[in-house]
Parts: sequence; C-alpha cells; structure tokens
Amino acid sequence: MPALIFEAALATDWHTFKSELPQIIPLATTVVVISAVLTAVCFTKILGYEFDWSHAILLGVILSATDHVTVVAQLKDIKGDRRFETLIEGETLLNEATVIVIFTVMLESIGGEGSVGESILFFLRLSFGGFVMGIVFALAMGFLLARLINDSVQEIVLTLMTAYLLFFTCDGTPLHVSGALATVTLGLYMSAYGITLVSPVVEHSLHGFWNVIGTVSESIVFIIGGMILGMVVVNHEHLYLSDVWMLLALFLLLHLVRAVAVFLHYPILKRFGYGIKFTELIVVILAGFKGVISLALALIAFHNESLDARFKSLMLFFTVGISALTIIFDTLFVKLAVYFFKMETLSSVQENMMLGVTTAIIQKTAEEIKTMRADKEFKLVRWDKVEALAGPKRLLKQVMENTPTGRNILSKYPNENYAKLLEKYSSEFILTKEELSLEMRRRFMTTLKGIYWHEFESGQCLGYTSLVLMDSCNRCLDKPECPLKDWEILKKEIYSSKMLKLYISLSKVPVVGRIFRDLLYERIIMVYDAASTFIKAHEEAKELIDHMEIDTDEELFEAVMKQAEEQVEQCKEFIMVHITEGYPEVIADVQSKKACHSLLITQRKLIEEVYEQGVIEEIEHDHLLEAIDENLKTLTRGSTSSLPPLKTQLENRFREATPEDIENLNEEITTMHLQPEQVLFKEGQESEGAYLILGGRVKESSTWIDQELGVGNIVGVQHLLPQFKQNVTTATSISLVYAAKIPKWVAEKESFVKDIYLEAAEEIIQYNIKKLGMETVKQDLLYYAIKHSQVRIYKEGTEVNPNELGLLFEGALESGKGAPSLLIPGLEEKVAKSSIVLIFPSIISNEVKNGTDLAKAFDKFYFSNTSKRLAITRKAESELFTEVTHKTKAF
Repeated sequence: MPALIFEAALATDWHTFKSELPQIIPLATTVVVISAVLTAVCFTKILGYEFDWSHAILLGVILSATDHVTVVAQLKDIKGDRRFETLIEGETLLNEATVIVIFTVMLESIGGEGSVGESILFFLRLSFGGFVMGIVFALAMGFLLARLINDSVQEIVLTLMTAYLLFFTCDGTPLHVSGALATVTLGLYMSAYGITLVSPVVEHSLHGFWNVIGTVSESIVFIIGGMILGMVVVNHEHLYLSDVWMLLALFLLLHLVRAVAVFLHYPILKRFGYGIKFTELIVVILAGFKGVISLALALIAFHNESLDARFKSLMLFFTVGISALTIIFDTLFVKLAVYFFKMETLSSVQENMMLGVTTAIIQKTAEEIKTMRADKEFKLVRWDKVEALAGPKRLLKQVMENTPTGRNILSKYPNENYAKLLEKYSSEFILTKEELSLEMRRRFMTTLKGIYWHEFESGQCLGYTSLVLMDSCNRCLDKPECPLKDWEILKKEIYSSKMLKLYISLSKVPVVGRIFRDLLYERIIMVYDAASTFIKAHEEAKELIDHMEIDTDEELFEAVMKQAEEQVEQCKEFIMVHITEGYPEVIADVQSKKACHSLLITQRKLIEEVYEQGVIEEIEHDHLLEAIDENLKTLTRGSTSSLPPLKTQLENRFREATPEDIENLNEEITTMHLQPEQVLFKEGQESEGAYLILGGRVKESSTWIDQELGVGNIVGVQHLLPQFKQNVTTATSISLVYAAKIPKWVAEKESFVKDIYLEAAEEIIQYNIKKLGMETVKQDLLYYAIKHSQVRIYKEGTEVNPNELGLLFEGALESGKGAPSLLIPGLEEKVAKSSIVLIFPSIISNEVKNGTDLAKAFDKFYFSNTSKRLAITRKAESELFTEVTHKTKAF
C-alpha cells in the first residue's frame, strides 16, 4: 500500500494538481460517498443480496476505489490534454486515501458497539492525524535529504524507509491514524518541494526505482488475490453460478452509479479549476477503473473474522471480477470515447508547429542522404529501399496520416514527392495573429521552464529558487492569452518589503538579533538568486527560440520578445535598487557559490567520463567522487556574506598582472564616497582614469551609450587607454556610491594591458560600431563572444594569423590599415607598428572564412559554444514539444 500510494503522489504534477484541487476534492470525497451508498442500494435492492447496510456499504466503498496504475497507463495510451489527465490522476490519488479512511472506519464499526458519533470522531482522527503525521515525516525526510549529496543508495533508501515507516507508525501502532492519507501527504510534499532536495544525479534513478516498486507491488496484489479467489472457487465456498450473472449486472450498475455521482458535481467541476467540458465529463465517468486498491482492501476485509463468510467470498469474487472487467472493457470504452469526441486531435497551431519541426527534420534528412550518396563507402546501397524505409517522404506521410488535414491531402495526391506534399500541407494552415501570438508566448514560457530546471541541475540556482521560477512560468501558461507578466508574478512571490523591514528591526534585538540577521541574509540571497537566474534564463530562451528551425512570424516574435524584455528590465532595476545598493556582499556570496558549484560539477563529470573509458579503477573512482562530494557538502553548508577585499577584487579583475603590480596599484588607488547625482567625470574633459564601483549604482551616458553599472563594474574603463585623451562619456552616481579610482598609468604597465583592453572591448566596439561595420551583429551576442575572446599583442615585424577574425585596437599593419579596424580571415601581412588585437573565437573565424555573414557567424557561435547550450536545447525543446509529441505517435 505505501509503495502504490507514494509512487502515485510522487509522479503528480504539483502545479496542475494544486490548481485543480477544487475539482479533485469533490471527485475524491462526495463522489466516493454517493457511489458507495448507491452501490449498496444496488447490491441489496436490485441484485437482492440479503446483507445488512454496514456490509453493503463496505462493499460499495471497496468498489468506489479507482486504480491509479491502470488510469496512468490508459492516459499514456490515449494522449489527451495534460490538464485533463492530471484531473483524473489527482482524483485517483485522493480517492485512494479517502476510500481507505472510510474503509477503516466501516471495518472498525462492523461488529463493534460504537455509536455514530464515535465513528465520526474516529474518521476525523484518521483524517487529520494522517495529514499531520505526513507533514511531520515529510519535514524530517527533507531535513535529511538536504544533507545527502550525490548518494543514490542512501537517498532512495531514505524515501523508501520513510514511506513504509510512516505507514506503519500510523496504521500499526496505538497512534492509529490514516497511513494512506499520511503517505499521500508525504508524496505530494516530495512532488511539490522535496524533489529539489534530492541530488540532481539521483532524481532520475529515484523515479525509476519507485516506478518499479509500484508496478511490482500491484502485480503481487493481483497474484495474491487471484490465488485466494481460486481457492474459494475450487472449494465451492459460498459461491454459486448465479453470482456470475450478478457480477455482470453489477458491472453495468457501477457505471450508472458513477455517472449519477459525477453528473451531480458537474456545476462544480465546470466552474472551478480549469473547468471541464461535457465530453470530458463522459470520459471521467468511464475512467473509474477498479484495480489494485480495491483488491488490496478486499484482501484485508477477507481476513476479518467479524464479517459473514458468504459476504467475504462474494466481496472477493466481485472485486476481482469487476477489476478484470474494467481493465478489459473500460479501457476500450475510454479509447472509443476519446476518439469519438476528438480529444486527441491537434489544434491548427499545434499541427502547424509540428509541421515546422517535421520540415526541419526532412531538410536535414535530405542533406544527409545527399552526403551519403557522395561517400564511396555507400556505393552499393540501394537508395530506393533507403528512401522507402527511412527517407523524408516516408516520415512526412507518417506524420500526415495522423492528422485529418494530412490524410485529406494524401488521398488527393498519393504519388507526389515530399517537396510538393510539404508545400500543399503548409498552404492549408491560415492562422490568426492571436493564435500565433498565444502559441509564441506558450512556447517561450515552456522553454523558460526547461532552462530553469537545467540551471538547478547544474548548480547555478537554489532548489527553492527553481521551483518559484517554474511556478511563475506555470501561472503564465495558465493564462497564455495575457501579456507576459512573469517577473511581476515572481516578485510578489519572493519579495516582501514589510517582511524585510521586520527582519531588520528584529535583527537589532539582543540575543535573538543574530537569528533574524541570518534569516534576512537567507531571504536576500534567495531573492538575488531568483532575479539573476530570471535574467539569464530569459536571455537564453530568447536566443534559443530565435535559433529553432521553426517558421515563426517575425513581427509576432518581436512583440512577444518585447514583452519579455520589459520584464527583464524591471528585474534588472529591482536588483539595482534592492540588492546592489544595500547588499553587495550577497552578490559576492551567490556568485562565489555558483562558481564553486560549477567547477565541482565539471570535476565530477570528468571523473565519471574517465572511469567509463577505463582510465581509472573503481577504487580510484570512488575516492575521487568522495572528495568532490565532500566539497559539495561543505559548499552547501558554508556561507560568506561579505565582499572580498579591494586587493582581491583587483586580482580578479586584472588576472594577467604580477603580484608586485597589483600591490603597487592597491597602494596608490584612492577610494571615495559620492552622493546621488554627483558627477564622477564629464564628457569632453581630460581623462584621468576610471572607477571601480564598490557600492551603489552609476549611470554612464553619451550619444553612443547609455548604461547603468553596479558593484564590480569599472565605469569609464575606456578612458584608461592612451587613444582616449578626453572623456567620451559622462558618469553620474544614481545612489550613494562607494568607488575606487583607477589611475590612468595602469595601461602603461604591460601586465595590465591585455585585461584592460578586454574589459574595454565592449565600449571600444560600441564607440566605433559603424566604422567597424558591425551594426548587424546583435549586441548581446557580440558581448557573449567578447567574453570568450582573447587579447593578443603583436610585436613589430611579426605576421598576423591569416585564419583568425580579429579587431585591431592599437597599432598598424604594413598594408596601412590602422586602429580601430576589423581584420577578416585570409589576411596575410605583417605588423608595421606594435599592435594590440582582440581575437574572436575560432568558430566565428571559421564561419566568416567560409563566407558566412558576420551576424550569422556570431549567432552560430552562441549556440555551438558549450555542451551546456546543447543540454539546455534538449531539455527546453523536450518541454516545448511535449504537448505535440504527447498527441501523435508518428512523431
């Protein structure tokens, strides 16, 4: 029982379940009670069995239980709407708990002398006691899980032990509360929050383990039930031939009973949650599958000595028989209903999106076939067979055969080639801007969800942070017709000025002040973690969707992206105002932990890779992983919450500088405090240096630039360079600012040159954007490429590498080309004057060398740079196309 219930709750989609709870609760409570009573009436009055009401209602309760395992298996086959599936799954989950509680009360009352009042109190004790015990055990398990790092055995065993220990404590001790309801509570806690406490490398194994345990448990229950029923039938104990006909009659009556009970709740189901259509209501009625829970309860009651022997035999016979009949016939009825009501049919937008993906796959397939035909290793291939079995036309036909529009086109043009079929298929879709805009928003939010989860798995955001971020996506997906408001939703969830003010005031109280200071910093860290992840994920999602090989309306895409950018700007403003100014040490803490976590995860993956390749033995593998996991535990427990000293910040900023030069700079640098709206430097004046911001915000502006800079940024970094004799921007403090002035002489020190030019690369390019001919390159992609570029110094007379795309910052070539200028690959000449060149990544250089447009070359680099990008693509595209692939087997 614990395995079946916990596995079902663990697999529940918490957000959808929570939203549909006003629908699920009536289905799992009052529908059960009404069904049990009506079944008892049918059993005694229509079928004519002479048992008292307590026995009849007990049978009604047992036959009111729905089987979660059968329901889930059936829903996977019919591939309906996911919200509707969650409604049915949620009903079966709470139905199990409700049925078990009522069953326990009924079984306790049969043969007892308790009054109705005592039975009601016992019911309340089972219900509320089970819920409280579930919460207590869930919190205890969560506390322990948070302290286990990458230990699959211990983490999985802990969930198994907790589920069974909880059930035993509730049902097998004098405490005597509902173990079923407690286990449901435990499972839902894991689904809603606890899953982020499980190590990312363990999560997949955990779900697989519980899936196996649930399936095996169900099989064991069916085997035991069948064996006992077989013994009863063989021994001819209290069963007659007429009972077989009664079984068939009861099977039909149960459908009528469930229909009456569910129809009575139609107004509630239609008004609350996501609502429900009448056609979906019919499927809900047919989806009342009986199975393992009913059979398990029947087995428990079969061994109760206070029940009549004839009744026990009938109860087991009817339960096993009804379960078998529902699995055989109701699964067929549900499939027929779904097909008849066209609940699996794709919408025009979904079909159009699927066509876009199919087109991309077909184009790739055609290119691959063309490449293989030219390969000498495939000279004996029978390409007619390859085309027939794995060619683009076969794939297209399989996709089209699963849609009404596609089938209609195939019937008219059976012999056309795939290109003509694609053309005719595409021409069938005439979609409104509202439909396309809605789909674009849905696609963007689904992609965001995938990126948020990847950020958690890679250790780049906290578990709770990932949950609230994904919840903001889910709430936007609930209303895709509305403009994007995900930051506004997220801000309300993570930030409360009243709570922070309370923490600040209580932090000054003696004795307890330290506790509230810690709570304050934990809250600020979570807020910054959520906000920074929000910005990063939005930028990645925008580029990811733009790069997907799916036809999109450019105007609509830009409109949706504008809404997203507005949310990002609000988030950036929030960070500047509420975090950067008041808690710069939090930024240092979070960024330090992210860097540590990223390095440790990389080390762990490298160890796993070399072990799989046989480079190291198992004992070496285990020792290395133990060391990494110990560091992860230390990282999880540790907290700095302080800014690094100025010298450390200088070392981080100027990594090429010698310790001696850093020491000299640290001694000569001057710090200052500035009031709001105070000018640091003014455009047109002689440049004297730049400023490293240690606290507060500064605005740097001119006709060519307008940016706000915060803690850790160098404002006016370009003014350190010798070619900038005068300031080309004006910098003004927005808030109270604490800054360190970097003198201009640092650019004269060779050990500082490369770092200063790399730091100033964005400003130099932006200042000379038209002269360099780089206006078409997207600004965010350009900045991303600069982060992965390097500065190289060429001495006079040395040859420039002809295979690299570069940017001449200072100096001149023998051809007469001077700074600043773009160096295109293929250039073969020497340096006439000592030069400083920014070298872009090799991927960009190769693309430009092969004739790719400059903007597209930067775009391709962005998406092919790291394995992380590919991982995000897989995760996000999987989320994005779930609904489509969920509804068509051809895909």
